[in-house]
Amino acid sequence: MPSPTRCLTAGDALIFVRDRAVQPPADHPLIGLELEWLTYHESDPARRLTTAELAPVLAGVAAGAARVGSGVVAAANGTLPAGGRITIEPGGQVELSSAPQPSAAEAIDATRTDMEVLRGALREAGIRLQGSGLDQHRSPERVIDTARYRAMEAYFDAFGPEGRAMMCNSASLQVNVDVDGEPMDAWRAATLAAPLLAQFFNAPSPNRMDLWSRIDYTRAMPVEGFDLPSAWAAYALEARVMFVRVDVDECVPILDGLTFIGWLEHGHPLGWPTEADLAEHLTTLFPPVRPRGWFELRTIDALDDACWPRAVELAAALVLDGPDRKKLLETGEVPGWR
Repeated sequence: MPSPTRCLTAGDALIFVRDRAVQPPADHPLIGLELEWLTYHESDPARRLTTAELAPVLAGVAAGAARVGSGVVAAANGTLPAGGRITIEPGGQVELSSAPQPSAAEAIDATRTDMEVLRGALREAGIRLQGSGLDQHRSPERVIDTARYRAMEAYFDAFGPEGRAMMCNSASLQVNVDVDGEPMDAWRAATLAAPLLAQFFNAPSPNRMDLWSRIDYTRAMPVEGFDLPSAWAAYALEARVMFVRVDVDECVPILDGLTFIGWLEHGHPLGWPTEADLAEHLTTLFPPVRPRGWFELRTIDALDDACWPRAVELAAALVLDGPDRKKLLETGEVPGWR
């Protein structure tokens, strides 16, 4: 929450963001997956599911794991058997975030294990998951009522309908990859790989990435520059402020084009930014590859069960240090693809 007096300089902010852009190369790089699905009633696909319907089912998933058999038992802390966690997204999408794994194959296996439990519980409740990037049939409707999502919706609505559609009617596959080998090579590979992965795996237009291409460019355009920490810091400070959190349960959308550097230099009637405000601002930036110490590849639409493992394997092969990454950096092409 903002401070009544100035407490953060532009230099402080640059260091804060730079320090979080990229971690030293990992001795044993990990891969994590975030699979998101659109949700539908089996008996009434046109009606959107609400949190009142989804939350009790997902809360019971841990108990449901014991019924899967083959020795699968959910952890006592509510995680799924392979360590994944489930969240409900603004439009009722369901997201499964895997625990980080030592390889793409292990990340895929762990995710499949947790998916079995998740799908079983939802199936019993008459709920279907669909691995598709865009819901083109239902009107966008937000079912999660939090301060953050209310403010995001108001902010995006000021630009047009695409932001609300992205929040409520889209789903993605996100691949998170540790820095491996030379950091700038890893960064270059990730930025080259992201649009190619979208090209290979996403549905023809219209798709989820079409929405992103028409949303506030200051937070959705690619991060450009080989000096990643500096490029990411400049990107973050030049991006517009989406909202100011004034209380745990209240965020005020900022619709006048104020950038974070502008807030730092001139303040705002709501106060001056703090490190906590900057940290939350970073969570509202959505470039195709987002550096968070590791690299989030964010360009792949949600895919069906036959396709998403191949997308994960290819993303990992292109970003981790190895022959496929070397070929990508040398030629800009994906080995074996046209």
